[in-house]
Amino acid sequence: MDPKQLLFYAAGPALGAVLGGVTVALGWLRPRAGLAAALVGALAWWAGGPGTAAALLLFVALGSLAARGNPRSRDRGGREPLQVLANGLPAGLGGVLLGPVFFYGAVAAALADTLASELGGRAPWAWRPGRGRVPSGTNAAVSLPGTLALVLGAALVALPFGGEHRAAVFAAGVLGAVLDTLTGPLEERLGGWTNDVNNAVATAAAGLLAWMLA
Repeated sequence: MDPKQLLFYAAGPALGAVLGGVTVALGWLRPRAGLAAALVGALAWWAGGPGTAAALLLFVALGSLAARGNPRSRDRGGREPLQVLANGLPAGLGGVLLGPVFFYGAVAAALADTLASELGGRAPWAWRPGRGRVPSGTNAAVSLPGTLALVLGAALVALPFGGEHRAAVFAAGVLGAVLDTLTGPLEERLGGWTNDVNNAVATAAAGLLAWMLA
C-alpha cells in the first residue's frame, strides 16, 4: 500500500478517538457513547477525508448545542450510544461504500431533523396530522420554527460541503428529515420500531437519495 494511503487510513481511527474523547469531555455524549463516536468518526474520515470529517463535526457541535439550549430536550445530558450509531453509522458506511455525496445527504438529514426537533421543541405548540394542535416536542408533530430549522439544517451541510451536488444534498436532507417525521408514528404502532431505528432509516434513505440525484 502506498504510504500516503496508509497514512490516510490510519488517520481515521485517530480522528475517531479524538472525536469520542472530546465530545464526552464536553458532555455532548454520555461516557458510554465515546466508542460509538470513535467508530463513526473513523468512517467519516474514510468516506471523504477532511470534508466529510468537518461535516460530521458540524453536525455533532450544532446538534449538541441545540439540545443544550432546549430545556425540554431529552438529550441535554448527552446522547446515548444507539443515538450516535443511528445518526452516524448509515452515513459512515454509505459514504465509504458509495462516496461522500451519500455521506453529506445523510448528515444533512440528521442535522435537519435534529435542529427541527430541538428548536421546534421550544415552540409554544405544534401540529400533528390526525391530532391537530399538540404540545411542542410531541413525536411526529411539526411547527413553524421546527420547519424553518429543518430547512436551515439541510442548508448548513449542503452549501459548504455539497459542491456541485449541493442541490442534491439539500433536497435529500430536507426529504430525509420529512421522512423521519412521517414515519415517526410507527414508533407507537410497531414493536421494535424505536426512534433510533426511525433515525437510521431516514438518514440512510437521505444518503441514497443524494447519491441517486448527484
